[in-house]
Amino acid sequence: MRTILNTLRIILSLRTTIEINAIIDGIRHLPIIGKHISEKIHGVRIIKFLAAITSVTGEILRAFFGKLALFACLLLGSGVFSYFNDYSQKTVFLYGFFGLLLIAVFVINYFKTYAETEYAVFIMGMDAKKYVQAIFLYNVFNVVVGYTVFGIPAALLAKVPWYIAFLIPVAGVGIRAITLGIQMSIYAAKQSAGLKAGLKGVPISIGGSLVANVILICALSAAGMVLLPVVVFNDAFLPVSMVVVAAALALIPGILLIRRFPYGLYRTALFAERTRKQINDKNIKKQKHGNTEVAISKTKGIKTNAKGYGFLNELFLKRHRKILWGRLFWTVFATAWAIALASVFLYFELGELEDNTESILRLIFSKHPAVFPMILFFINSGSSMAHAMYANCDSAFLNFAFYKKPEALKKMFGLRIVSVIKYNVIPAVMIAVFSIVVIALTGGQAYFLQYVFNILTIALALIFFSTRHMVIYYLLQPYAKDVMIKSKLYGITSFITGAVLIIMVFTPLTAWMLTIAGTLITVIYIFAAGKLVYKYSPKTFRIK
Repeated sequence: MRTILNTLRIILSLRTTIEINAIIDGIRHLPIIGKHISEKIHGVRIIKFLAAITSVTGEILRAFFGKLALFACLLLGSGVFSYFNDYSQKTVFLYGFFGLLLIAVFVINYFKTYAETEYAVFIMGMDAKKYVQAIFLYNVFNVVVGYTVFGIPAALLAKVPWYIAFLIPVAGVGIRAITLGIQMSIYAAKQSAGLKAGLKGVPISIGGSLVANVILICALSAAGMVLLPVVVFNDAFLPVSMVVVAAALALIPGILLIRRFPYGLYRTALFAERTRKQINDKNIKKQKHGNTEVAISKTKGIKTNAKGYGFLNELFLKRHRKILWGRLFWTVFATAWAIALASVFLYFELGELEDNTESILRLIFSKHPAVFPMILFFINSGSSMAHAMYANCDSAFLNFAFYKKPEALKKMFGLRIVSVIKYNVIPAVMIAVFSIVVIALTGGQAYFLQYVFNILTIALALIFFSTRHMVIYYLLQPYAKDVMIKSKLYGITSFITGAVLIIMVFTPLTAWMLTIAGTLITVIYIFAAGKLVYKYSPKTFRIK
C-alpha cells in the first residue's frame, strides 16, 4: 500500500506540474497584457504558488463538482416528482442513481492515457501495474468522499432508509471495481485468444469499441425511459434498493477479477491505449489540416456569388461541408434521440396523470426555461467550427498582413457568427417545436404568448452562444501550431459559463422574464464583442 501511495504522489505531482505550466502559459497569452509578460514568469515563485493553488482547486472541482451536481439533480428531480404528483421520492432517487451507475460502466476506462501517463510510465519507467492501481485507488477515494459527503445526505433527504443510503458509497466503489475487473478479464481473454485489432491494439472497454458503447448506452437509456413509469407509478422501491445492494456486493468479485489480471499485461494495455490515442490524434490533425480528400472537398467546382471576405468564408464552408455536416448530423441525431426518450416518458406520464398540467416536462419548460440555453450551450457547433477555421484557413492567412487588419478581422468575425448560427438552427428549431408541443399537450399556454417567449428564449440563446465561441476564438486564439488547444483560459471560461447555466436551470423563472434579460444581455454582448474584436484581435488573433 505504501508503494502505491508513493506512486500516486508522483502521478499527482506530474499532473500538477503540467497544469501549472499550462496556467502560466495561458497567462502569457492573455489579451492586452500577455505580450508584456516574459517567459521568466515560469520561475517566479509567487506566480507558481498561485498557479499551484489554481491547479489543486481545479483538481478538487473535477473530482467532486460532478458528484455534487449528480446528487443535486437526483434530489431535486425526485423532489419534483414527489411534490407535484405524490410519487415515492426514494424510489425515483434510487432508480436514477442506478441508471447513472449502469451507464458509467460503459464510460469508465482506467487504462486511458494522459500526459502524466506518458511521463510516468513511458519516460520515467514507472511500474505500469502500480500506475493503474494508484489511479484506481485515487478514483475510489474520490467516490468514497464524494458519495459520502453529497450522496448520503441527498439520499436521506429523499427519504431513502438509512441502511440503503449508507450503501451508496460502497455501491459506487463496487461499480468501478467490477468495471475494471471486467475490462481486465475481457482484455486478458482477447490476448490469450491471440485477437489483434491492427495497429490500434485490442480495445480496453466493455463494449469493445466507441460505436458499440454508444449503441449500448442508447439502448439502456431507451429501456430505462420505458421502464421509468412502471417503476415510479408502482412504487417499486424494493427492486431498485436490491439493485443498489447488488452494486455494493459487486465490490467482491471486482477485486477478485482485478487480482487475477496477469502482471505483464498492464504495460501492454496502457501501450495499446496510448497507440490508439496517438493514431486518433493524428487522424484528427489530418482532417483539420485538410490532408485527406475524404474530409475536405476540392476547391474546383465550388460556385458562389459572394465576393471579398464573403467569398473566402463561403469557400471555407463549402470545402468543409463534409466535416461540418457530419458534426451537424450527430448533433441532430443526439437531439432527436433525447426528444424521442422524452416523448416516451411524456406518453406514459399523460396516461397516468388525471391533470395534464402536472406534467414534469411542462414544469421544466414553463418554470425552468433556462434549460434551453444550457442545452444549446452544450450542443453548439461553434467550438468545432473554430477549430477547423484555424487549422484550414486562419493558420495560413494570418501570415499575410491584410488579414490581420482590424477591418478584415471584424468582417470575418461577423460573417462567421452568421455561419455558426446557420449550423445551429436545426437542433434549436427541434427543441423549440418539442417544447411547444409539450406545453400544448399538457394544458396549453399558462400565460399570454408563452409559445412566442419560449421560441424567443431559444433564439436568443442560439445567437448568444454562437457569438460567444467566436469572441473567445478571436480574443484568446487558444490553438497552437499543432492545432491542439493550448490556452487553459479557454477551458476555464467554458467551465464558468456551464456552472452559471446550471445554477440558472434550478432557478424558477418564466420564459418572458428570460427573454427580456436575454435580449439585454445579448445586445450588450454583441455590441461589446464587436468593439473588443476590432480593437484587440489584431494583437490577440495570431499564430502561437
